[in-house]
Amino acid sequence: MRRFLAIRPTDIAAPSFSPVDRMMRNMFRALGEFTSDIDYPADEERTLAPRGDFYRRDGKVYAEFELPGIDPAGVELNVFEDRLTLKAEKKDEKNLSENDVFRCERYYGALSRSIQFPAEVDPDSAKAVFKNGVLTVEIAEKVQAEKMKKVAIEEQA
Repeated sequence: MRRFLAIRPTDIAAPSFSPVDRMMRNMFRALGEFTSDIDYPADEERTLAPRGDFYRRDGKVYAEFELPGIDPAGVELNVFEDRLTLKAEKKDEKNLSENDVFRCERYYGALSRSIQFPAEVDPDSAKAVFKNGVLTVEIAEKVQAEKMKKVAIEEQA
């Protein structure tokens, strides 16, 4: 059975630390089989959607993503004519036991984002630069010549 949910990116993007959110997750887990139709991801299943800015200027489309602490060599960036997809993983390099950690506020794990472009772009023109934890992608919009056909008008007697 396929379920369709209307979820904004911010609904699943960042881990929430609110007491109400934790209570709801614990309640859903406790109910077990009764909540099999509720699609509420566990902490381990959440995927972070990196924040970004998207804009057009001078016939180009720009996408800027915040990716602090991520090695640019591990980022998978795909540009299609109508969209862009980004996948990466932020790894925790520290070797600490759970007993040693008294508070953890940073997110580690999978990151992904897909955005639709406002116009068709030329994927071959895509350039990406990673500087100070920000990935900037620049893609030229496709220039489509206006098609026209001159139609001869016939006279009928």
